Amino acid sequence: MKRDYLKKNKILGVNLFYVLSLLPIIIYSFYKNGIVVYKAGLISLFASLQYLVIPFVIIALSYVFECFYYMYFKKEDEGHNVVNSLVPYINTLCYLVCSPIAKLWITIPIIVVLTILMKVLENKVNINQVALFKCILLLIGVVAGVTSNANFYESANELTFNKMQYFIGNGVGEIGTTSTLCALIGFGILLFNRYYKKDVAIVGSIGYALVALLLYVTGSLTFSEMLINLFTSGFMFAIIFVASISLSSPIIKGGRFVYSLLIGIISSVLVNVYGIGYAIYIVILVMSLLVPLFNKLRFTFTR
Repeated sequence: MKRDYLKKNKILGVNLFYVLSLLPIIIYSFYKNGIVVYKAGLISLFASLQYLVIPFVIIALSYVFECFYYMYFKKEDEGHNVVNSLVPYINTLCYLVCSPIAKLWITIPIIVVLTILMKVLENKVNINQVALFKCILLLIGVVAGVTSNANFYESANELTFNKMQYFIGNGVGEIGTTSTLCALIGFGILLFNRYYKKDVAIVGSIGYALVALLLYVTGSLTFSEMLINLFTSGFMFAIIFVASISLSSPIIKGGRFVYSLLIGIISSVLVNVYGIGYAIYIVILVMSLLVPLFNKLRFTFTR
């Protein structure tokens, strides 16, 4: 190892926190979409393992891609950009927002194409890759007439859950977005990462909660509906992991405040009033395109 290698690549440790924060989600998604369905006799053991294995395969192959891109295309010998890359984390998030029954021969090529596209558009267009990926999947689903996020066990049974079970993650949803508990554990891990934009999750959640509470006070929403909508919409996963991606969120604190607040408020209206659970990805996508404008808001809330 070269002298001062770790010092020059300090972001490598930071990126490990990003990957570590996803471990609770990956493990739970393996249990919910793999083990439970396998025990019900609806899929094979091999098929159940995909929810545990594929995220790590994506991480490994993403690093291989980065090695090829920087060392052979960009002609960089030291590889600092490879070990400091967020691409493995972002691509894993893309997998986690897929439907449990999504076909890998569709989702993986899209992830690859978007990864290449982000390299081509680097420093030209600001866009949230995970949100764009999710919106593409939604469009494909609408065209194909397949919009369900239920795994094979959920499709075969009429299931009802209480609020605690929804909080843990038993509801229908994408591979990694159903567990608010795991998302919060991941958030706790990310707090040890000094580069993580925790204010995005905090301010966005406050914006969401304010609208939900207003609807509750005005009688438009019951307290039970408010909680269930929160736990089943995947909002916590999206605001904690997707909206906060450093490459596609504002740098300036004032702009980041407005960005996060708007995501929370608009998403809350669309989820709680119109019942559009996937709306947050559309909102994040639009807001990421407006990041250059948010970065011009240089006001702060401290003296």
